[in-house]
Amino acid sequence: MDFINGLSEANPERFFLLSTLIFGFLYGFIAQREQFCFSGGIKDFILFGQTKRTASLIMAILTAILATQYFGYKLEIDFLDTRYFSNVNYLFIVVGGILFGYGMMVSDGCSSRHLIKLAGRDIDSLFVLLALGIFSFITYTTLATFNEIIYSSALVNYFQQIEATKISLYFIVTVLVLFLFKSLGKFKNILQTWDGVLIGLLVAFGWALTSYFINEMFLEETLQSLSFVYPLGKVIEYGYSKFETTILIFPVIVMIGVLIGAFVSSLFNKKYSKKQMCDTTNQTPPKLWHKMAGGACMGIGGMLAIGCTVGQGLSGLSTLSLASLIAIISIYISAYITAYFMRKNNSLVACFYFDFKQ
Repeated sequence: MDFINGLSEANPERFFLLSTLIFGFLYGFIAQREQFCFSGGIKDFILFGQTKRTASLIMAILTAILATQYFGYKLEIDFLDTRYFSNVNYLFIVVGGILFGYGMMVSDGCSSRHLIKLAGRDIDSLFVLLALGIFSFITYTTLATFNEIIYSSALVNYFQQIEATKISLYFIVTVLVLFLFKSLGKFKNILQTWDGVLIGLLVAFGWALTSYFINEMFLEETLQSLSFVYPLGKVIEYGYSKFETTILIFPVIVMIGVLIGAFVSSLFNKKYSKKQMCDTTNQTPPKLWHKMAGGACMGIGGMLAIGCTVGQGLSGLSTLSLASLIAIISIYISAYITAYFMRKNNSLVACFYFDFKQ
């Protein structure tokens, strides 16, 4: 800790930049290496009945919750100060979750997944991310501009809660452990969910890192961890503001690190590159404009739901926020129904097969 304090005191800006980039780099590297993906887990199950990636996702959520609560206790972090607990509108969260889940499946990946695919030189993902970022920016600008009009509605106010409910740690851990064992098939397969463990630890470390920035370095940052919809909107705002550097906040720098990490991983892990994609001549996958529409849905939905699959499903849920639990359930149900009908229309494409190694 003395070494870290010395490094941060010598050059706080450089320490902030490097530590944030490394944090994002590690997520990008691991996610590309093991193809960590919420939508991919749904596709694997519907198309092949496989639960390997689902098990890794559950392990990531479980690890994130336990490690985050541990850091919160040791470092005296008050998660009630985060955006997952203040001024939560459950109507927006459910509607946003439904939109995000639909867009995630139609565009073939959530926001973080498209960053990984872009780093692997998938140009379609660039257009999806542009659509996502633009509509994320439009949504939060609209909400800010018409705040009084929107919240004058009795229906909107009915679902508004100043301080969100906190769920029981014992309840959520018990449920996740049951789901984990159900998805593992065999207990020995638990070792193959190592990517979930590392990503869950990264989420917890993100909370500790931003807490350090705020309390020790006195930087004007908010307490947060991994999230991708809002920062993509901030990238669009960065260009719109004629490159105002104050907009390059923690999650935006993390996103840059994710791209670098995923790109480096793709150099050694070429089997998931665009060139190795499967033959879809006998299928009807969504066209680029449809994928971009899905990206737009994710941009709108992610802002309404206060986060994406990673922002709510990992970072938000790790704080034990009921709003985050409702958000990820809404996203998952919407995504599953969308994937089911895409399968019936022969438009659900899975180019790689993920199974437990025997």
